[in-house]
Amino acid sequence: MESSAQAESVNLCKGCLSLTLNTSLILRTGNYGPTFTKGNFKLSPARCALCSLILRCLQRRGLEEIVELSDGGRNGLEADAFETASKDSKSGLRDIVRRFEIQTTSTPRTKVARLWPCIYPVPSVSHVADDDESLGVPFPSGRMIERFANLQLFKRWRRLCSDNHGNACSRPAWVTDDDNVPPGFRVIDVHTNCIADAPIHPSFFALSYVWGHLGENDLCATTKSIDALKEKHSLTQQGLPQTILDAMKLVSELGGTYLWVDRLCILQDDDNDKAQQIPCMDFIYSLAELTIIAASASDAHDGVAGLSVPRSVEQDTCRIGDELALMTIPTENAFPTCTYSKRGWTFQERLLARRSLMFTEDQAYWSCSCADWSERLMLEPTTSGTRTSSWSIPRNHLGNYETAPGEYYRDFSRQHYIQLPRIYALKDFTNSSDIQDAISGILRKCSFVTGDSFYWGHILVPGIFEDSLSWRKTRLELEKRTALCPIRGRGAKYDVPFPTWSWLTWKTALKFMLDLQLNTLTNTCLMPEIELFHLDIDGKVQRLLPRVMEADCGTVDRSSMLSDSGSWKGEVDVVEDIWFTDKDGLFRDSGQLLFWTSHAELSIQAEKRVRLGYVRLKIMSPDGGEFLGYISEVTLASDHGAAWPSVNFDEKALQSFVVISRKYKMEKLEGMNVLTAKPTLKVMWIQWKDSARKVAERISVGEVDERAWIDVNRDWRCIILH
Repeated sequence: MESSAQAESVNLCKGCLSLTLNTSLILRTGNYGPTFTKGNFKLSPARCALCSLILRCLQRRGLEEIVELSDGGRNGLEADAFETASKDSKSGLRDIVRRFEIQTTSTPRTKVARLWPCIYPVPSVSHVADDDESLGVPFPSGRMIERFANLQLFKRWRRLCSDNHGNACSRPAWVTDDDNVPPGFRVIDVHTNCIADAPIHPSFFALSYVWGHLGENDLCATTKSIDALKEKHSLTQQGLPQTILDAMKLVSELGGTYLWVDRLCILQDDDNDKAQQIPCMDFIYSLAELTIIAASASDAHDGVAGLSVPRSVEQDTCRIGDELALMTIPTENAFPTCTYSKRGWTFQERLLARRSLMFTEDQAYWSCSCADWSERLMLEPTTSGTRTSSWSIPRNHLGNYETAPGEYYRDFSRQHYIQLPRIYALKDFTNSSDIQDAISGILRKCSFVTGDSFYWGHILVPGIFEDSLSWRKTRLELEKRTALCPIRGRGAKYDVPFPTWSWLTWKTALKFMLDLQLNTLTNTCLMPEIELFHLDIDGKVQRLLPRVMEADCGTVDRSSMLSDSGSWKGEVDVVEDIWFTDKDGLFRDSGQLLFWTSHAELSIQAEKRVRLGYVRLKIMSPDGGEFLGYISEVTLASDHGAAWPSVNFDEKALQSFVVISRKYKMEKLEGMNVLTAKPTLKVMWIQWKDSARKVAERISVGEVDERAWIDVNRDWRCIILH
């Protein structure tokens, strides 16, 4: 496929020639090689192919009238280039590919065009897909795609992964030999168009998609319909959403037989079937040969872009050298803003997939443990038998990842876990009660890789779990998930409220401040400041974390501690229910924490300094005369209670605070980085729900000076944190 621009010779104006794009976009350099100098871009569309291309981009965006075509300046254009791909050469230098961008100089700045270097003539995806041999290219060139995807390319991607990636993709480190699909596992047979009981150790594909609106006549598996759905050819176009039909046809084209789709393979009205299947989502998606991701659709009836739905493909090319051209690529990636990327269930499904084939509005992407490939860029290996391309492209440039860096991890390490809350807490759910179920598979993989356990989304490591309670939100908006959380296990199912102390309970942008401890203490813990227990729904008490001794803890420098540090502590008087009297002996967790801690009633004052309309709240002595510390979250200068909408905030009333952990910092001691315990306590601001029974809820967190805390009027009490 050649555009009209490809048939022309190099036709550039003096301004575009002065940019030397043929040498400044593809180059070999050292670490401090030549840079591209951004500057005003003057359009001469009548005399220049590149200027004409930029003008077409302006016209598509309705910007041609606000940009002065004859000159730069306030309403002009600006050209820049950004390093996007690189590889190390044998000479010790680096080969670099830069993308070329044009934006307006007016405020706010608007991206007009993003262009990727291509070999000339510009290849098309059909040419590459039809050629079983790798097309040797000197750099990851752009290529032309069509409104409907070429399935031969997807077959080639799958074959390249299967032939060259070995166990890294077929059996990654986070998949175990014991992983298996749950009992009663069902699949769609795409050849007989019906539901089937899966064979032992089935080879199957999985579909990840957005349900959207469930129509009255939409097919779903239920206790009443399942027998009929097992009849051959029962899955017809009538009543079957287009996205599922597209996935079934794709599986057949790729040589597969079985497809797993949740709405047709789990009985939607059977709690026992859900209890058996839903907790095994991590096994299902990690064992699937390939997960098809329908990210282009916001509803199951929308169909898949590039399969049944034509894509709006806007690709222009311009020759800038004898063997080099530029090709337009989307100025904004479709994935980060699509409905799919905002959903909670799909977040887990994508991370758990060994291999995935994602369809967005503008192109398709392949992702596995070894590679990320896209339709528009030739990222596949250029020589036969090569495992991966020698070129490196950061994932934030690819277009199939979110903007938050946490999603770039998929090794289920502690570093991966640290990033999860701030991404996941903002996800949307049709049923907010699903938030714990929809991350349980990821946490089980983290547990397998790290050996850590998790409780309501928090890592169960002594001294670090307590510190995880000091998470804080980073935006004003805060929405409480009020639905009940279903608890499943060992045949039992019951519902409990989400605990206010867990980040899972809140939809907000948050910061999870565990990087220091979890990265420093690889296989050890910290000495906790409080002992934590948890309650079951019948009031039984069980220790949450094991007792630890100082010798069990990581190396921590305590030279900064006060001589009477910890003098605010008292006796812990808790009787555990070790022997249960229930006939089934189950501990049915309620999500409530029980612990003895130091408590004080203190006043809160707003700081006088206002930053962009926000203020910090100071924690003061009861009479307001002595400063103890700060609340960690900011609030509006005009409404100090705005940050916590669920609280009847009375700034004149004394507020309750309890100690939860100690502050640690990384410091240099004798040339080495050492974790140092500080004379600063992390406290939780609470409100009493039942003061007689000492039941409280979390409001926020803060830090106070330990000396000031010791000197203030306080008491030692047992509380139940709901």
